[in-house]
Amino acid sequence: MIRTVIVGGGVVGLSLAYELACRNEHEAPNREIVLIDSGAFGRKASNSGAGILLPSNGQTAIHPFDQLEAIGNNLHESWSERLRAETGIDNGFRKCGGLYIARTVGEIALLAGTLEHWRQREIEFETLTQDQLVRKFPIFKESVEQSDRFKSVFVPSEYQFRNPDHLAALVDACRRRGVQLHECVGPTELEMQHDRVAAVKSASRRWTGDQFCLTAGPWTSALCELMHQDLPMQPVKGHIVLYKLAQQKFVPVVNEGSRYLVPREDGHVLAGSTIQETGFDDSIALGEVDGLRAWTGSVLPLLDESKVVDCWTGLRPGTFDGFPYMGPIASASNAFVSTGHFKAGLQLSPACGVAMADLMDGLEPVVDLTPFAVSRVSDRYYSKSTENK
Repeated sequence: MIRTVIVGGGVVGLSLAYELACRNEHEAPNREIVLIDSGAFGRKASNSGAGILLPSNGQTAIHPFDQLEAIGNNLHESWSERLRAETGIDNGFRKCGGLYIARTVGEIALLAGTLEHWRQREIEFETLTQDQLVRKFPIFKESVEQSDRFKSVFVPSEYQFRNPDHLAALVDACRRRGVQLHECVGPTELEMQHDRVAAVKSASRRWTGDQFCLTAGPWTSALCELMHQDLPMQPVKGHIVLYKLAQQKFVPVVNEGSRYLVPREDGHVLAGSTIQETGFDDSIALGEVDGLRAWTGSVLPLLDESKVVDCWTGLRPGTFDGFPYMGPIASASNAFVSTGHFKAGLQLSPACGVAMADLMDGLEPVVDLTPFAVSRVSDRYYSKSTENK
C-alpha cells in the first residue's frame, strides 16, 4: 500500500486528498492518505477568497492554464453535487453570470481587450447599453446616472460558490473517505534521507510516507529549502470587505478592473480585492479597506458604511512568472509540489487535484504540466531580478 502525505490543508491540498480518496473507491484501497496543516484546515487564503469562477471554454483552451480553468469549472459543478450528497453541505455553487463594467477611459480600453480575448476563446457575452443594463439590473440606475461613461457586458458563464462551505464539505468528505487529518500541528519540517523525503516532523509528531506533496501556499518555499530546491514565491495580501443587506438585491458577480462584488443569496456582499506585497504580514491596512469601501459605494451607493459587517485579509502565493508550481521536485525522488496559484487557487483546485493525482499515480496528467514545472526557476529565462519582492 502506498502512503501519501500532503502538507498543506488549504483548498489545493484538500482537493488532492479528496481526489485520491475517491480513487480508492473504484479499486481495492491501495493508498493511505495523510493530510497535515500547521493551523486549521482551510483557514488561510482559501477561506479568504470570494469563490469566483471566471468564464472559460474547454473547447478553445490551448494553454494548459486555460485548460485547468475549464476543467476546474466543470469539476466544481460535479463536485458540488457529489459533496452535497456525501456531506449534506451546500457549498453555494450558482451559475449567476458575471457583469463587467468600465467607467474610465483606461478601464474601457481594458474591457475592450477582454472582449477580444473572449471572442477568440468563443466565450459568450452580451454587450449592454445603459438602458439595457438598467432594465436588466435596475439596482445600477443611480450609478449609471452618476457616471459620464458606463460600459457594461454580461457573461453568463461566470459562476460562484461559497468557499467556507466548500472547504467544510471537503474536510468532511475527506474524513468520511478515510483520509487521516491532522490540523493545528504547528510548524513542520521535512526529514531527508539521501535523495528522498523520509518524513514530515512537527514538534511532537512524525509522519512517514512513500510520497509527499507540498501544498502549503507561500510557506512551501521554506519546506523546499530543506530539499535544496529554490522555489521563489511572494505572499500577496488581499483585503475583502463584507456587507450585509436585508435580502439579495442583485445576482451576477460584478467586476471592474481587478475589483469585484459577489452577492450571496442571504444578502451578504463581498467586495474585493487589493494587492499588497508585505511579506507574511496579514494585518488589515485601513487605507486599503477605505479604498475598497469608496469603490464599492461608487458602484452601488446602497452599499454604504452602515452595511459593513466585517473585513479580512488573505495571503495568496504569487510566483515570479504568474504560473503555479505543479510537478515533481528533482532533488527529492518522492516529492511533489502544487502551489503558487495566486488568485486562481479556488477556481483551479479540483483540476489541480485531478492532474496531481494522475501524476502521483504514474498516469499521464489530464493537462500538460510542463509550463508549471519547478525546474523552470533555473532555466535561462529566470533570474533573481524577476522575482516578486
